[in-house]
Amino acid sequence: MKKQTYWNATMNHLSEKMAVIENALKDTQDAANSDTKSSAGDKHETSRAMAHIENERLASQLKVLQNQVETLQKINPTIEGETINFGSLVSCEDLLFFISIGLGKIKHDSTDFFAIAANSPVGKSLIGKKVGETILIGNKKITITYVE
Repeated sequence: MKKQTYWNATMNHLSEKMAVIENALKDTQDAANSDTKSSAGDKHETSRAMAHIENERLASQLKVLQNQVETLQKINPTIEGETINFGSLVSCEDLLFFISIGLGKIKHDSTDFFAIAANSPVGKSLIGKKVGETILIGNKKITITYVE
């Protein structure tokens, strides 16, 4: 396994999500700018207010993603260790975890992996463990088989 590959896949996933939000922001702004004043007046103001609220919501989501990019950039994917910590790539039987940011399941080529935060419940149970140790996920005991 190569941690760099999963780091790249996670960054690409974030970039794709950011592009979708940036396009939605642009579309919302364009719609608000092209909205002409109607004879009713109130309809125009309501439409612009709703566009403004949508822009604020999208900008907030974009900020969260930008913060996640900053967090991911703190990981040096070339560093390996035996003990699981922030930035580790961990295989547990049939599950693969990248301890980084909480994005959930990501598809990469023919492999699925989970980008999870170190402070998530699974992340907390993995931190400090080594190959051969077990964790509990739900009611299932899982053995750590690989750490990078």
